[in-house]
Amino acid sequence: MTPEVNSEANSLPPLSQSRRGDMACELLYIHRHVRHVASGDSEPAARGTAIHEVLSSYIDHLIATKRATDLELFDTLAREVREDAGEVLDKFRSNHVFDPEKIVATEMYIALDEEFHPIDDSTTAGQVAAYEGTLDLLMLTSLTEAEIADWKSYYQIIEADTFQSKLYPLLLMCLNPALESVKFTLEFIRYGASRCVEYKRTDVPWLMDLARKERKRQKALHQLASAAGGANLKAFPGRHCSWCPLLLTRCPIVETNPYGQLSREERLRFALWLQEAEKENMRVLKELLVEEGPIRYTDNNQKEYGAHFVPVEKRFYPYRDTSPILERWKQSHPDDRALQSVTISGLPSLLKAEKRRELAAQLADVVETRVDTELKIGPAT
Repeated sequence: MTPEVNSEANSLPPLSQSRRGDMACELLYIHRHVRHVASGDSEPAARGTAIHEVLSSYIDHLIATKRATDLELFDTLAREVREDAGEVLDKFRSNHVFDPEKIVATEMYIALDEEFHPIDDSTTAGQVAAYEGTLDLLMLTSLTEAEIADWKSYYQIIEADTFQSKLYPLLLMCLNPALESVKFTLEFIRYGASRCVEYKRTDVPWLMDLARKERKRQKALHQLASAAGGANLKAFPGRHCSWCPLLLTRCPIVETNPYGQLSREERLRFALWLQEAEKENMRVLKELLVEEGPIRYTDNNQKEYGAHFVPVEKRFYPYRDTSPILERWKQSHPDDRALQSVTISGLPSLLKAEKRRELAAQLADVVETRVDTELKIGPAT
């Protein structure tokens, strides 16, 4: 349970993953966390909540019954959620088996004070939470090793090098001094893929420094809000715009300035700007797609276009295992000139040729596959 805090703590909430994300924009953070203006849950947030509730109930059941799976119960739970959540859970159903002996808890809340002491372990009166997080799933793989799984229903697979991936292991290692390493895994349940990072006990000092730096920024935002009533707040574009409730109503930079007739020099400058604008537009488009999913647009000729992420399977051939096989092939097939100068990265396309079917079969034992996502834009299908 979230510990009770005094009135001072209510004015400065603990630093969390979501609050840190909102801190990218002064206006957004102060709107939500200082003025406490209710904006309601977005569709992606509601979907994520529904998925987390199902997975938490399911895994808690596995712990209680000491079972690795219970697909009958899973199907019952999944049928009761909103349709878009059920579609995501279908993939999870077929590729997850748990060891209930290693599971510590689901939805585990951890709070630390300013000195990184666990709230429940401290005897200091009036202690206030400064850092907090809720772990979707915590597993102990040994007495000194733990793994945190965090469920994501994103439409894009991203790397695990995020602020959350640093904050949660820090919270856990501060809570449990016996842990020497914590693995943090992002589980992209829509695709059955994952990305992970691991932190050691020796990483704790710099993880604390990072948390202190972000906490300092958070305090500065509250001080800014107190000065002159928080007037002249700045808005900054970024990933946070994809979930910002102010984007269409109160954001001061939502409109672009019109441009007029340009000189030749100005036209050149504008052309250079367009090159950078295209890069920026693609970056923002991807950020919007991560949470909201596919986007469709119909022009005046009723032609429909779409943008969406699609899962792709990429193949990698480790050099150490692949090199001996290629050398033997080159020696026995000296007329295969394309392979004489091929790089490992260019190998997958060459293996599609019918004449290299035997080589492809030999390399099948060493190939590594990885599911990723790529952006597709064009006529809707």
